[in-house]
Amino acid sequence: MADRDFEQFKQSKRAEFLDGAQTLPWDEIWLRMANARFALIDALQGVTQEQADWTPAQMDAEDESTWSIGEVMRHVITASPNIAEIIAATANGTTVIKGPPGQITAPASDVDDLRLQVTAVSERLLSVGNALPEQIDNETTVPHAFFGDLPSMAWPLFQAFHDGDHTRQIKALKAHPEYPP
Repeated sequence: MADRDFEQFKQSKRAEFLDGAQTLPWDEIWLRMANARFALIDALQGVTQEQADWTPAQMDAEDESTWSIGEVMRHVITASPNIAEIIAATANGTTVIKGPPGQITAPASDVDDLRLQVTAVSERLLSVGNALPEQIDNETTVPHAFFGDLPSMAWPLFQAFHDGDHTRQIKALKAHPEYPP
């Protein structure tokens, strides 16, 4: 994607997140985040250890497009608690630090354990509504590396988009002609 196109894309997505944060009720925001997360979890079902470890390209931890399914899972395990914390904190008028993009700190593990961990962090992420006050603070923000400062209700919309990206990434890996059977 050309630099100008990428910048336009970023601004368009940012506007979408901010607009949704201002206009959508929490139940619709939550449903978008939940549906995207359920699609991601569904894409992980049936993946074997060999498939989870496989990548079609030379692995570059800085380049998400070269990640294996296992690395995507570890990234989801790493990032989800931080996103839940950001949503709850900003909704309550406080701020937290956003982890760096593409971060993977979850230790390598077998695919079945990773699937369980993805489910556990997803349960926490999707229960973040329990930490929301009656009156959500829409002024407090946390900066995102690509999309700039985002208030509390923009973060679940970002998360839905982010999960969609990783779901497409997993499906593309599965569709690759060299993907293990």
